[in-house]
Amino acid sequence: MEKLQEQASAKSLRILVVDDDPFILQEIALHLMGGGYLVETAESAVQALEKMDTFHPKIVLTDWVMDGMDGLELCQVLRQQKNGQLLYVILLTSHDAEDSLVKAFETGVDDYIPKPVTPRILLARVQAGARLVRLQVEVEKARREQAERARMAQQIQRAHKMQAIGKLTGGIAHNFNNHLAAILGYAELAKEMFSDVGDGQLGEFLENIQQAGIEARDLVVSLRSFSSGDSDSCKIPLMGVMLDDIVRMLQPVMTATTVLETNFGKGIPLVLVNQDQIYQMVMSLCINAREAMDGKGEIFLHLQHVRDVHASCTSCHEWLNDDFVELSVSDSGRGIDAETLQRVFDPFFSNKEVGRGTGLGLSVVHGIMHGWGGHILVDSEPGKGSHFRLLFPVIPLMTDNAEANPTGAE
Repeated sequence: MEKLQEQASAKSLRILVVDDDPFILQEIALHLMGGGYLVETAESAVQALEKMDTFHPKIVLTDWVMDGMDGLELCQVLRQQKNGQLLYVILLTSHDAEDSLVKAFETGVDDYIPKPVTPRILLARVQAGARLVRLQVEVEKARREQAERARMAQQIQRAHKMQAIGKLTGGIAHNFNNHLAAILGYAELAKEMFSDVGDGQLGEFLENIQQAGIEARDLVVSLRSFSSGDSDSCKIPLMGVMLDDIVRMLQPVMTATTVLETNFGKGIPLVLVNQDQIYQMVMSLCINAREAMDGKGEIFLHLQHVRDVHASCTSCHEWLNDDFVELSVSDSGRGIDAETLQRVFDPFFSNKEVGRGTGLGLSVVHGIMHGWGGHILVDSEPGKGSHFRLLFPVIPLMTDNAEANPTGAE
């Protein structure tokens, strides 16, 4: 049974045979193919290197003495390549001196077959190498599966955490809003009934109470945006014209030494969004960028259609493999370290001084984007700026006709 399994697995094992003698090359290839292996041949080391990227062998069987690059030099080059680290290299040699063989093994050779080659020794040595290759493949597969399980566990843990925080935040916002309604209502009544009492100082106090209540109400709106995303709100197509208007509204909050550069592509596939929420997200990202640059630098806004995105969402850690419309905001600021990047989307998390931020800006971005079924990618390193990429799912009905009939064309 074991022998049958080895023969079955040999059918998928690829072997590259290298020898500058065409007669020996074909003889060895025929013996290996008779043993059920997939075989490719090369008459020089240079030709062998060219075939590595197309044939992808697991075992390389090479002669030692060849014109030009010899077998040991070929082995050295293969070991330096990424796809050569896991190769099993067998040397064909008539050298039987101990020093020569030790040199070969030190170079990176795994085994050798003495010349002249006999079919039985050839197949036996290759079969032994094939067993090690299969074991190596299984170990590598197990390592990748373990890494994938760890990544999935982290993703699930993060998703549960954000879901729990979202529910908690939504409940707090609901109850807090009820109390705020009473505070604002009574403050308004008090202003109407007692505005003329005393020297007017009472009216000023009531005005301050009402203003603080309004600011708290805006905070509640942000909390609700994080917990729900308001994905059912009024939607219009995301396009450059809308973003141009948003950029004009952003200019007053930028410093004189902060430059907003834009590149809004045309022919963008259809994506429906809420303009107020787009403004809210872009405003939050641009203000963060401005502060990361200490008010001096360039902020770049880019709208484009990105295909075949293969990445893990920075805020929910879901693996992405699809096409998206991307709205990105990048800056040349101080950047974000890896530890902070793990927490930037948590509500109330802030690395600013006390009183300078609520810690809700990026958590609201998270809530809005995921309310739309979108995702966020962040590329950032300390001292190298930040690049926030908002990924919006393309409406499926429009993907086939997006090039011919670009709804987002200006």
